[in-house]
Amino acid sequence: MILIFIVFSCEVLEVADFAEYPVKIEAKELRELEELNTRYQAENDNHICSTLNEFGYTGFSRRLFPDDINPCLSRESVRVELKEVDTLINVAKESLLKNREFTLVSDTSNLEIEEVVPLYGCTICEGPDINSVPIEYKITFGEQRLGNTMVRNSDITVFVDSIGVNRIWGNWFPEFTSPGFINIGYLEAQRMLIGWEINMQEFTGEDMTFIITEEHLENEPNFEFYPYENNGVLELRKTWNVEILYPEEFFQGWNASIDVIDGLLLAIEPIESEQEF
Repeated sequence: MILIFIVFSCEVLEVADFAEYPVKIEAKELRELEELNTRYQAENDNHICSTLNEFGYTGFSRRLFPDDINPCLSRESVRVELKEVDTLINVAKESLLKNREFTLVSDTSNLEIEEVVPLYGCTICEGPDINSVPIEYKITFGEQRLGNTMVRNSDITVFVDSIGVNRIWGNWFPEFTSPGFINIGYLEAQRMLIGWEINMQEFTGEDMTFIITEEHLENEPNFEFYPYENNGVLELRKTWNVEILYPEEFFQGWNASIDVIDGLLLAIEPIESEQEF
């Protein structure tokens, strides 16, 4: 149990009890997960090849892969040329709403398009007139917001062909109550990162160690919710998103997620390049 003493005046002393923080979501038992996944597939006419994830949300779980093989690898492509992109976006939105038990999308007006990419294949696959045309679209919706606060890693990607949606990757998360009190301020969160060493081989191929200093932390952190998987339990945490800037233009740097209550460093992830749409 985390207890924080808060002084509101010279005479009043209250205690904030964070025993219920962070909110935790347990992974499903295999039998329950299989039953949920069977129902999910049936409700979508068995056209969606992607499975649910460990927590019963849209994504994937290797526990549901027959012989440890992704079922989408054996999916037969629907070879019909697609032309009406706006219609396909609506199909994707309707599918997310229809499957709201698993996607947690309850209002399509909150979905913001991040990227739409045509995927090409042939409709004439033999002879001299073989072609390459869009037969699927990959539609990515941006990250969820709870109030004005973004939920990191909550974007959803939907694949649509002429029959309908055939894959859904990603999900939103249930609304939850988080402490209004902040135990770790953003300046402290930044100071926690000073002196950290990062091996650049994985990120840029450089054989060097990058050491974080104050000059790499010039942008003010912002609040985010972060779904943190901890030993098979999904923890919904309130965090500071701290940007770590890399001094060379060819690599932007990282986002560090630090819990505002207990100061736990949850992740350091590369900053994704901005996509134009």
